[in-house]
Amino acid sequence: MSHDEHTPFRENIPAYALGALDAQDAAALESHLQTCASCRTDLAGYRAVGDHLLTALPPRNPPAALRRRLQSRLPSAQKAIRPRLNWSISRVAVGAMFTLLLALNVNSVLQVSALQLQQAELTRQIQTSQTVLALLSYPNTQNLPIHANDANVAGTLLLDMDRNIATLIVWNMPQLQEDQTYQIWLIDPHGNRTNAGIFRPDLGQPFTTASILSTGNLSDYIGIGVTVEPTGGSDQPTGPRIVSVDF
Repeated sequence: MSHDEHTPFRENIPAYALGALDAQDAAALESHLQTCASCRTDLAGYRAVGDHLLTALPPRNPPAALRRRLQSRLPSAQKAIRPRLNWSISRVAVGAMFTLLLALNVNSVLQVSALQLQQAELTRQIQTSQTVLALLSYPNTQNLPIHANDANVAGTLLLDMDRNIATLIVWNMPQLQEDQTYQIWLIDPHGNRTNAGIFRPDLGQPFTTASILSTGNLSDYIGIGVTVEPTGGSDQPTGPRIVSVDF
């Protein structure tokens, strides 16, 4: 079948997926689908998109005027065969509806993702604040000063070796580019670096807090360093060191 002969069937697929194709065109398309794998794939895609997008919208009762218009288009309400131009307009309307539903779905997904990121960041800040308060209440917590290359950067490391907990508190950390992050490294006596977490400066806050993540004992290390790394962190330090603390 040539491309021109194949095109009318493909144009009818969106309307067929929604049950909006007249009986004559539907029968012709169904006969074509039996021998055309490409059109069967297109039909499956339209049905999948329609199922997911339509169920994502809250149910609403249609206006009475819209119900009457739709009922008037049913085959039982037709007194004569409509010009094929009407079905061309219907196909355009179906395509526009799919586009609108897709846009609404994408916008909803983006909003949900943004809210999830905000919630995760708020949860992290709350957990870190609780850790700081707990450390300050422990009598054996050490308060270790940081060493920074930037004179404007200051801070401290709260360290409790007995409970294997440490939290970094830093003021005036430089803001990073979108594709960068700060990464904490635990340093052992041989100079080896072990990843201890990543963080970014808290927007709107004069200071930044970050918990030190360690699978081993903090007593096995002699200090920490903080470097600038690509988003997601690195296996080993690659960027400049901004802060260090000696245990």
